[in-house]
Amino acid sequence: MARIRYFDGTKYVEIEVTEEFAAEYAAMEHRDKLVERKETRRHQSLDKSMEHGWDMADPSADVDIQAERNADKILLNAALSKLTDKQRAILFLHIENGQSFRVIAAELGLNKDTVREHYLAAIKNLKKFLKNTPSKFNSRGD
Repeated sequence: MARIRYFDGTKYVEIEVTEEFAAEYAAMEHRDKLVERKETRRHQSLDKSMEHGWDMADPSADVDIQAERNADKILLNAALSKLTDKQRAILFLHIENGQSFRVIAAELGLNKDTVREHYLAAIKNLKKFLKNTPSKFNSRGD
């Protein structure tokens, strides 16, 4: 018979067990210590890397999705560049800021109907540009 010590949550307890069980228990404790040491080293290594300002790749980031988003941004910027300054401003104020045509008209010193016409022309031009550009926008059926 052999004796082993284990922690029951409050204190260490010594019990008598078979030689075979004691050997398995010792091997299990050894494996646990190796894993714990490895994890500690990994965390220290990551902490050190972050301390020195190294960027760590986000494992959850999907490269294909990121590439697709970048392509979409480039395409959208190209489409927006085809608009007049006034159309871009009105589009931005209405879509991004949620301003009504009446508020935009007052801000730009224009008639509300003129603002609406510029907005509709901007949307029409964007659709036309995106329709004529090979991209995933065309395959959506939008």
